[in-house]
Amino acid sequence: DIIKLGFRQTSPTPGMVDTEARIYGIRRPFLGFLKVTVFFEDNVASDEILVNEVLRENGKRMGILGRKQMLLPHVRDYRFRSVIIHFEDFFHLFALPYRESEHLGVFTEPPKTLNNGVLINTKSSEDPVKKVIQHRTAKGELLDYKKYAPGDDIRRIIWKNYARSRELTVRIHDRTFPYVSHINVLASFYDASPTGGQPLPLKDLLLDIYKEKIRQVIDAIIEQGFSVRFFVDQSIEQHYQLDEYQQMLYSVSAAKWQSGLSIEQFMKDRYYELHKGSTVLLFSSFCPIQSLEQLQNGRPLDVNLAFYNATKTLDLSKPPSILKRILFTDAFEPLEFAKREKTAPKTVKFIKQNDAAIESLLDRYRQSVIEI
Repeated sequence: DIIKLGFRQTSPTPGMVDTEARIYGIRRPFLGFLKVTVFFEDNVASDEILVNEVLRENGKRMGILGRKQMLLPHVRDYRFRSVIIHFEDFFHLFALPYRESEHLGVFTEPPKTLNNGVLINTKSSEDPVKKVIQHRTAKGELLDYKKYAPGDDIRRIIWKNYARSRELTVRIHDRTFPYVSHINVLASFYDASPTGGQPLPLKDLLLDIYKEKIRQVIDAIIEQGFSVRFFVDQSIEQHYQLDEYQQMLYSVSAAKWQSGLSIEQFMKDRYYELHKGSTVLLFSSFCPIQSLEQLQNGRPLDVNLAFYNATKTLDLSKPPSILKRILFTDAFEPLEFAKREKTAPKTVKFIKQNDAAIESLLDRYRQSVIEI
């Protein structure tokens, strides 16, 4: 391998990422430059990295290297398709490219945010044998003799207690019940918007925010002392050796909007893995109301719904003032700019109408939901 690309962090957050390009076995050309460009699988190219420093390993000169911050704006798995080296002369009269195929990459993980915790219903366990030795407490209660009819077993208990304490009231002491061993977290990326399957900057930005919300839920559950089994509604190819927690974050990062597997079918496919356990089902504003109605008919009782309301995100994005537009060339925030693209209004309209329908459906079924 002639070219090696390295990153300061294994899984950085989106933004400017410190990158190092190493080229082995060559020297910097006399009166010339070497520049490296990375091409990703979606044919997007990075900025050029100027390679002009001597590379030494174990005291030996091995080649040359260059460092630069590379922009990785979204939460996703960035796969490298190829790397191009440009040999360019000092006067920019000619450039000789060299291509090396790279099948590596780097993934950006959702930023970690502070949260107020997520309350999860934990009445059942997937398997009683797997219950952990961790308990919650139920408060005791007073049982009065006069509240029970003759022949009730409780009366005999009270009389036995009376024989010892001369009181016709007995206290049932605090009891403990085991928690479930884990919580299943299902993340649906189902997209039924008019532009489903088509690239749209607005949807890319909302996807980043949704992924951040999913991490917030995972972290909140883990902080409450539960282990998490995480599922997404699409196949995720494994490219990295990661621990269990990082693997969950990678699955979130690599997921995309998809229009092939509806949320109710997603639940049906996982039914036998989930029907005895506590579950959190996450969905977004792109999930159609028809799918949620079908889900309500066959949904297990011990499922907590978590809803990302994209309308609230869109409402927080406001256009800049006239003065700011005059003084600055990029006055618009990325989300506000994306809302103004030609194909975006249809998606914005769908989101707002669908969110109103979802809230109405949840009210009609008197269904509590975790809003993320």
